[in-house]
Amino acid sequence: MTDSNTLVFAEVRYCCSEHFGGALNSVTSIKQKKIRLTAAPYLQAHQQLQCGRRFDVIGLTHAPRDRVHAAGLRFDWIKNAFY
Repeated sequence: MTDSNTLVFAEVRYCCSEHFGGALNSVTSIKQKKIRLTAAPYLQAHQQLQCGRRFDVIGLTHAPRDRVHAAGLRFDWIKNAFY
């Protein structure tokens, strides 16, 4: 996706509870490396793009009733989560 003049690679993670750290914590350094390696061929093929790039992480977690935002889920979005 794009955000102004920035190409954004978004990793979306779902977790049914926060018991083991939640959705955001499931994006480990190993997963980050895989995401960067997956993005590399696209970036190589589109070198002509004159824009920045960033990696975002979006976490979806079932939320307690007092923290429900939509459909019983809490959304957490970390922009520029890693490089």
